[in-house]
Amino acid sequence: MGIVERSGWSLHHWQITLAAMPAEVPDARRQVRLALRRWGWEDGAVDDIVSICSELLANAIRHGSSPDDEVDLMLWQSHGSVRVEVVDRRPDLKLPTVPVPRDESGRGLVIVGELAERMGMTTTRTTKTVWARVAPASDRTRKAQ
Repeated sequence: MGIVERSGWSLHHWQITLAAMPAEVPDARRQVRLALRRWGWEDGAVDDIVSICSELLANAIRHGSSPDDEVDLMLWQSHGSVRVEVVDRRPDLKLPTVPVPRDESGRGLVIVGELAERMGMTTTRTTKTVWARVAPASDRTRKAQ
């Protein structure tokens, strides 16, 4: 597991590489929470961003990785918004299914969509990146109204 953190003019970047194992997710959540607090984010927004990271990591590990793979988690802050990116080593794009009420899973991307201002996916020949953007608190309040 490696951690990189950089700061610049109105930009922060934080990155960690994890083994593609579910046991890695709780520590990643703790580290994301610490990074966001260092950047001055408030608890409600921190909770939302941590939830987004957790859901995207769990999906990358469960659906986009083999046990010997790694996944990358990155946070980018610019002008008060945060972009979360999770990169796995499987470039295929599987469209999410819509869960029915009795399903015990399958709601992760729905949750991310509710918490994020925008989200999307990109691929290269060897990787897939799933991303979500969380707006500043004032923008999030306006979106909810």
